[in-house]
Amino acid sequence: MLGRKTSSARRDPRPTEIFAPTHAVSENTRIGQLTPGPPDSWILAPGSFLSLLVLLVLLVHFVPMDPYQKLLERFKEVQLLKSTSAGLEWDEQTYLPKKAVHYRAEQLSYLASKAHLLGTAPEVGEWLSACEQIGYPEDSDQAPNIFHWRHDYELATKLPVAFVEEFERTAALAREAWKDARQAAYFAGFQPHLEKMINLSKQKADLFGYKASPYDALLDQFEPGATVSYIRPLFTELKSALVDLVHAISSKSSDTEPLAGHYPVSEQQTFNQLIATALGYDFESGRIDTTTHPFATSLGPNDQRITTRYDEKVFQMSLYGIMHETGHALYEQGLPKEAFGTPLGSAASLGIHESQSRLWENHVGRSASFWDRWYPDAVRSLSDLKRFDPTTVIRGLQQVRPSLIRVEADEVTYDLHILLRFEVEVGLIEGKIAVRDLAALWNERFAELFGIKVPNDRLGVLQDIHWSMGALGYFPTYTLGNLNAAQLMHRASTDIAGLNDSLVRGEYRPLLDWLRAKIHRHGRRYLPNDLMARATGEPTKAKYRIEYLREKYGRGAGE
Repeated sequence: MLGRKTSSARRDPRPTEIFAPTHAVSENTRIGQLTPGPPDSWILAPGSFLSLLVLLVLLVHFVPMDPYQKLLERFKEVQLLKSTSAGLEWDEQTYLPKKAVHYRAEQLSYLASKAHLLGTAPEVGEWLSACEQIGYPEDSDQAPNIFHWRHDYELATKLPVAFVEEFERTAALAREAWKDARQAAYFAGFQPHLEKMINLSKQKADLFGYKASPYDALLDQFEPGATVSYIRPLFTELKSALVDLVHAISSKSSDTEPLAGHYPVSEQQTFNQLIATALGYDFESGRIDTTTHPFATSLGPNDQRITTRYDEKVFQMSLYGIMHETGHALYEQGLPKEAFGTPLGSAASLGIHESQSRLWENHVGRSASFWDRWYPDAVRSLSDLKRFDPTTVIRGLQQVRPSLIRVEADEVTYDLHILLRFEVEVGLIEGKIAVRDLAALWNERFAELFGIKVPNDRLGVLQDIHWSMGALGYFPTYTLGNLNAAQLMHRASTDIAGLNDSLVRGEYRPLLDWLRAKIHRHGRRYLPNDLMARATGEPTKAKYRIEYLREKYGRGAGE
């Protein structure tokens, strides 16, 4: 057998000896003149086709499979379960009948537990150890996969399967309770579900373990390596600049919606699809649907779906929702398809993921050059937009004013929404804020930060789906994404000759190709800060975001 050493005293028979005929056959003997012996024994003669086939079967059964290959097969099986869950979650947020929610919760809980059991089985740890003993080169595909599998395995094995089942079941029910409470603008209807999700999240943090804050353990799920102590200085630097900028320019903005009109959903859909296609979204590997809270999801190597929501009075809500989610989908469509289900076929982090969506939504979509190029197409699709000339459209879309809703916020005030959520989440997880006090606390802090009174819970504490999903630690990645987007765009303008001219013409391929080369193709090969350093020359900084906003809005939007 392969790799086996034999002694002179006793050796394994050679493969040809195993299948040798039990009697001799003369070279001159015709087939019809074989001497008596077992029927058809000549078929197993050395070198015959069947002998080689049987040898192959024995080798498959008795030669140990490479432990790395075993890991590949196992985690691709895990990914099948996870992508199936993602499909059910997509359906839950788009088309699922209301009465089907409880059974969907059971389905998701079942799939989560199966994926958890497969990914945390003892043999997975053994295969990882065997691979670590081999010691693959750092620049190989195996090394980063093994690194992340080990990291994920160590965390996952700390979660009992019963806890995973309970978490998924509770989250599925909480999402539906959130929808009802949001519709009714009644936080008390969601409060008991949120209390359960906060308690479960605290348990998860304790199970994972942490050095400083329990929030660190939750944040690491979305942004590997990030901690409260790392994020706070970045956010503090950004907050100081934003507050000054908002104070300087928001007073110049109107309190009314400058582009309000009548934009039928069908007209918005036509224009949105045109823009998504122009950016590079592959509709043969995706689709657009309607939901309460816009999101993007990847259900397979060739299935990246996006969603949005519509308001017939303001077309930009759905448009920028589509541009944002298209940025996510472009990242997923740019990951190595052959590596789907492995770390190398996955996004580096949510902060990197958000950088892609923010770059396309804001740096491209909210620029004057974008509307110089697409205004004629927009007025053909959105007939009521003809009332406004291109300059008015640009100024309207670049207007800066504090607002209630995060996903509808302008570029300058958006991060303030995230900084509020970050501090609230840290307080909830560290036990400094009680869920029963959350609605009142939210309203108080929002008024302090934005100077606006929150009229009801739907426009306040209930506006986001994240807490109902148990996604605590997710919100900071939005602002990290903004920081990364500004830094990437700054470097792209240096690396890509004629980039501004390409954007003016609506030619986005050079920028997309640069992002694919610098970010997409690497998957999780590098940790987020290392990936940013390789792409831009330095880890994530706040200064590029601050410089970008000051340059774009400091002189007055639209100028």
